[in-house]
Amino acid sequence: MVQSVNRYRAPQDVTRQVRLSQQIADQQALVGGESRISKPSNDPKAWLEASNISRFQSDETAWVNNLGRADTRANQAEASLNTIVSGLIRTRELLLQANTGTISPTDPEVLALEVEGINSDFNDALGQRDNFGGQLFGTGPVIRVPMGDARFVVAAPNLDEVQANIDVGGGATRSLGQIMSDTAAAIRDTSPAGQASRSAQLVALDGAIDRMTQLLTRQGVVKGSIESAREELEQSKLSLASRKSELVDANVAEALTRLQTLLTNLQATQAVYAKISQQSLLDYLR
Repeated sequence: MVQSVNRYRAPQDVTRQVRLSQQIADQQALVGGESRISKPSNDPKAWLEASNISRFQSDETAWVNNLGRADTRANQAEASLNTIVSGLIRTRELLLQANTGTISPTDPEVLALEVEGINSDFNDALGQRDNFGGQLFGTGPVIRVPMGDARFVVAAPNLDEVQANIDVGGGATRSLGQIMSDTAAAIRDTSPAGQASRSAQLVALDGAIDRMTQLLTRQGVVKGSIESAREELEQSKLSLASRKSELVDANVAEALTRLQTLLTNLQATQAVYAKISQQSLLDYLR
């Protein structure tokens, strides 16, 4: 009766070959670019840390996108506020010109029409939309753009902050549009009372200029905060990528050396196994 050769094979040699083959396959995968921790069992602690880093990277990508939108809105708001400041300064010049008493009878109407044109420009600036289709100067609560954990930025003031409750002296307040309308009316007023009305409008215009100057100063702070946050996120991006690479990327040179060692061990094990497999029953009984 013919006996199976497997009856005389050393089980530990078979197990060792299987183990070496698996280790070789693992090293070949690493050399081929596979992650060192493609599954939690490879290194549970490293796998958990890498997973957390991936989540942080996803969050930071969203924050960077938010910063791009906030930066765009901040620049638009700054440009609009600069337009309003320039218009207010020009309106003040027109008011002073009307207050000299040396203008022709037709000049007040011309000056007043220019003021009304400037006010129309203000309305356009305040009613414009941002690049994403929303109101640049919105109504209600300001839009707080997330740019980090518990960190927000207000890229543009709301409409009321720009145009409402402007100090015009004596504890009184008026809207930007009302100030401009009153200025045009004061320029047209050629009666003796017109002089006092125009003087009062100079105070109101100064209050409007002060308001816009304050908002422009705040926009400068906003843009500085956005730039600072962007730099921090960029640095964090590099740090997270470096750490994740340490955790998941294989050391190809080390993997190649390990692969060569495993191949040599496998060849030696197979040679011993082959020699044992060729022995007969009589060889074992001697």
